Amino acid sequence: MDTAIDINACWQRARTTTTSRALTAHDLHSITAARVRRQFQTVAGFVWAALVHQIILYAFLACTLVRHWGNAPVMLASLAGAVLYVPLTAMLLRRARLLCGGAADPAGADIAHYVRAARDRLVGFYRFKRRLDFIGVPVSCAIVTFVTFTLFTAGGVAAYPIAGAAVFTAWLVMSGAAVCAENRKRFGGPIRHLDTVIGDLGRAHV
Repeated sequence: MDTAIDINACWQRARTTTTSRALTAHDLHSITAARVRRQFQTVAGFVWAALVHQIILYAFLACTLVRHWGNAPVMLASLAGAVLYVPLTAMLLRRARLLCGGAADPAGADIAHYVRAARDRLVGFYRFKRRLDFIGVPVSCAIVTFVTFTLFTAGGVAAYPIAGAAVFTAWLVMSGAAVCAENRKRFGGPIRHLDTVIGDLGRAHV
């Protein structure tokens, strides 16, 4: 039994020594940079999903406009939705470029500074995303509710204000719940992971 314990202890010491010798500063830099890139890939999934969602919305508005040409309320709602969403799309693209523009790992850069800068960009984009949601989600819900009632009910929302408000509220609540879940997955997790990386680097330099 003692022999087995000694052998195991020797094995653990040998493995620790080998790992310590193999793990250079360059290796630490590469591993940490790879962890950061994985978090940005998670956020990139949101960016692509948001762009696809907006393209679908533009397609819906354009199709509705063409199919119901001559129906003034529907045409105005479709045009208003497109006009309101164009600035949101432009801002999203601009902030996405700022987010990913510094994601590349510069050779020779201080790894702790690199991770902190990446976290700051991610937090900044997350704040922008919440403001975008605060504007975009109610607008899209209102447009879809208005167009749906105008097309499928006599008199539209004006004839059924309570039902329209109920549908809009239900849609808004469901969309808000989906957005909150997305925020936790796409942003909360990566930000916490980068906080962990920063803490690990701080302990490694103690």
